[in-house]
Amino acid sequence: MVVALLASACTSSGGTSTTPPASTSGPPVPTQVSGRALAKQVCANLSHEVLVRTWHGYFPGRSGDIQIVPKDPNFVNGGLTHSTPYAYTQDVPLFLYGPGYVRPGLYHRPITLADIAPTEGAMLKYDFSAPDGRAQSQALLPAEGRPLPRLLLTLIWDSGGMDVLNRWPNDWPYLRSLRPHGAWFTHVTVGASPSNTPTGHSIIGTGAFPMRTGFVDEYVRVNGRIQKPNANGPAFLLEPSLADLYDRHMGNRPIVAAIASLSAHIMMMGHGSLWGGGDKDLAVTREAQFGPTAGAESDVWNLTPSMAPYYTFPSYVNALPPVTAYTRALDQADGRLDEAWRGHPFTELHNGFDTPARTPYQTRLVKTVIEREGFGKDDIPDLLFVNYKAIDTIGHLFSADGVEMSDAVTYQDEALRELVSFLDRTVGKERWVMALTADHGTQRDPAVSGAFMIDVNKIDSLIRKAFDDDDDGVPLVEKVRATEIWLNTEELANNGFTLDDVSQFIVRMTQQQTFKNRNTPVAGHEDDTVFSAAFPSSMLSRLPCLPEARAS
Repeated sequence: MVVALLASACTSSGGTSTTPPASTSGPPVPTQVSGRALAKQVCANLSHEVLVRTWHGYFPGRSGDIQIVPKDPNFVNGGLTHSTPYAYTQDVPLFLYGPGYVRPGLYHRPITLADIAPTEGAMLKYDFSAPDGRAQSQALLPAEGRPLPRLLLTLIWDSGGMDVLNRWPNDWPYLRSLRPHGAWFTHVTVGASPSNTPTGHSIIGTGAFPMRTGFVDEYVRVNGRIQKPNANGPAFLLEPSLADLYDRHMGNRPIVAAIASLSAHIMMMGHGSLWGGGDKDLAVTREAQFGPTAGAESDVWNLTPSMAPYYTFPSYVNALPPVTAYTRALDQADGRLDEAWRGHPFTELHNGFDTPARTPYQTRLVKTVIEREGFGKDDIPDLLFVNYKAIDTIGHLFSADGVEMSDAVTYQDEALRELVSFLDRTVGKERWVMALTADHGTQRDPAVSGAFMIDVNKIDSLIRKAFDDDDDGVPLVEKVRATEIWLNTEELANNGFTLDDVSQFIVRMTQQQTFKNRNTPVAGHEDDTVFSAAFPSSMLSRLPCLPEARAS
């Protein structure tokens, strides 16, 4: 393939521009480019909104050395990622429900997930000073006229962004029926990129973006090592959560718990006993401690050894009926019992756990914990944080557009109906409040969106071949993710290159160079570039089109 686009490099006056090879037998040859020219290119190609989200998600040292932004709707494919700065994964719902506490209506002011914690603080009549959010008190009834709730529920439909709800508008009738009785916010975004689990949940809990919390991605660099942000417990979260401070303020009398799947989900609750003066709040996950990916799950509910010292695990949850007790209804929905869901054998879906059957299974767990622990039984407000994972799991397998997602949303809506009825009975009507949201959206089917899938492994390979041919045994590329890349900058410098050089090289990658598996370019588009921008992360504070970063 002829990569003629390489010839149009923005070069500095003292730089060189090397003619690219005329064959795809090797990677394109790097060119040198001035930082000023690269910054101009970034400002020309990215919207201010995308740049702000990228800046909010950057923490020096922990984040990747280079930020990469695919052309919308392209995405870097190590799977169906939802880590993008674009609306289809950034736009999320926020619904506040609580008769006697919430002022019903539609609220159109643009807000982010950072506004949830201070708003919940206002529900509790506790002034929580969120670094990046503010209380949306206009959606609450006057404080002097309302009692404290006995229970505050933060409910996450993991990956259930607005694109998912809009794609399947008839599959959440119960949530729709509640809307006139609560506060529905029409313009809510994650507010930071990448939009993924650690980012979203840490923002929800702390009211702070990753630029402050350090929870920048599914992986972070700490002490020169790339690792999961909860690899050593909750200590890598650098800001306190609402629950951390409120529980301590109340003398640790509230019952505080998080029921989720991954350690990163727990961070919306907080640090447990690690935060000074805190106690060991209840926590339930099922994360695989040494899983192959950050989202790998165990077969039983647990706490990883690194998280266990700071929380209390209610072991009785593993005595509940298994997920297989909930697969029969899903199995027979197509009119036959064949140990499959929509033609997908349960044995290939974690014996049913990677199906909508996960949702009623988890609802039983949530109800059991509420009853066993006595949530909402006195006038001291308790805090419960729940993450439902099925929409996210099914989205990674089938995308937002797969008919399987219709089932996932339907089951999630039914679970909401059951949970609201249960809380009305056990805690009492007009005694509890809920904030329902999502931590991010779900990837669309590329056949629907027109996205070109950029192979994460080819990005890695191309960079290595172009910038690390010295055969010294020191790897240049440390990790490539959907929105950022970690490099050994010392090795890069030793090889005679800069982050600017690598960035310009990346932004010129083409479809022919980066296609994944059999997803080959459409004829005539082989030389189309796949990225809108690539730039050193440190450049964010110097971009002329991002004055917010320069002023911080």
